[in-house]
Amino acid sequence: MKIAVAAPLSGPAAALGREMAQAARMAVEDSARDQPEIGIDIIDDRGDEETGVEIARSLVADESIVALLGHYNSNITLRAAPLYDTGLPLIAPIVSNPTLTDSGWRNVFRFTNRDDATAAAIAQHLIATGKRRACVVVSGTTYGTSMGHEFARAFDGLGGKTLSCHRVEEGETKFEALVEQLPRGIDILFYGGTFEGAPLLRTMRTRGRDVLLATGDGCWDRVNFLEPAGAAAEAGEGVLVLSACPEIGRVQGSREFAARYEQRFGQIGNYAVNAYDAAKLLISAIRTVGRRADRASVGDAIRHTEWRGIAYPEPVRWDEKGDNVSAVTALHVVKNHRFSQVALIPR
Repeated sequence: MKIAVAAPLSGPAAALGREMAQAARMAVEDSARDQPEIGIDIIDDRGDEETGVEIARSLVADESIVALLGHYNSNITLRAAPLYDTGLPLIAPIVSNPTLTDSGWRNVFRFTNRDDATAAAIAQHLIATGKRRACVVVSGTTYGTSMGHEFARAFDGLGGKTLSCHRVEEGETKFEALVEQLPRGIDILFYGGTFEGAPLLRTMRTRGRDVLLATGDGCWDRVNFLEPAGAAAEAGEGVLVLSACPEIGRVQGSREFAARYEQRFGQIGNYAVNAYDAAKLLISAIRTVGRRADRASVGDAIRHTEWRGIAYPEPVRWDEKGDNVSAVTALHVVKNHRFSQVALIPR
C-alpha cells in the first residue's frame, strides 16, 4: 500500500517541489512506527502539464497507490484532476486556484487557502490602510492570472480602483519598459506570479518607483523571491506578501518540525508545513480504514478526518467542496532580510 507525491523536482520550480516531497517523506517516516506498511512514491512532474497527465494515467493504473499528494502547480493539477476523478483521492497541499474544488470532483481536497479568499484578505487590509489606486501585473500562468484577477475584483469591490493591468511572460526579467508605463497616480502595485516578482521589484526601485509592492503567495518564497530581491524588498514602501499559512513558530509544533527539516534538508522556503500536515492527515485516514483500505474507503475517510497539525491554528476540516475551512491568510512584510508576519486573517 503506497501514497504517491507528484511535484516538480526539476525545472524552475524544482526547489519548491523538492521541499513538498521532502516534507511528505518526513511525514511517512514519522508515521512508520504506527503504520509501517505505507510506502511512498515520489514522482517528478517537471512542472509540465503533459508530463502531469502521463503521471496521472500511470498512477490511476497502479492499484498499489491508494491516494496522491499533489501536484504543486495549479495548471498541472487542473489538467490531471479529471483523470483522478476515476476514484484516486487527491490532497493538494499548495494548489490555490478556485476551480480545483469548484469543479465538483468529490475525490479532491484542497489543504491550502483559495486565491479568491487570500486576494480578498489582502485587498481588505490594503483598503483599511488607505490604499485606493492599484496597478496589477500578472504572469502568464494559471496561478498568476487567477491571483491577479481575484485581487482586482476584490480591491475594486471594496472601493479601490485598478487603473491598469499588465501581463508578463513566465521567466521574463527585463521590466524597464513596463515600469515606465505604470500610471503615476498609483499607491500600490499588485503582482500575481512567482519568478518575475524579484526582478520586477528591483526594476521598480532602480527607476524610482517607491510604491508598495503587494503580492500573492507565489512570492512567499525564500529562494525565488526573498533572496534575489535583496535590499529592494525593504526599500521604498517595501512589500506586503500573503501566505496561506502562518509563519513558522506561530502554530505549536511548527518550529520543532522546521528545526528537524533544516537539519536534514536545509532552510524551509515556503509550504513545507502544509505538505507535512497533508501527508500526515492522509496517513491518518488510511490508518482509520486499516488493512482493508482501498481508494474509495480512503477517500471517504479523508472527508471525515479532522487533523490538528502544525500548519494551522485550528484543526483541518473539509467543507462540501473539499476546501479546508481552517485555512487562513497571513500577511508579511520583509524586515532584516526575512519575512515577518503582520496579520493573520481567518478564511
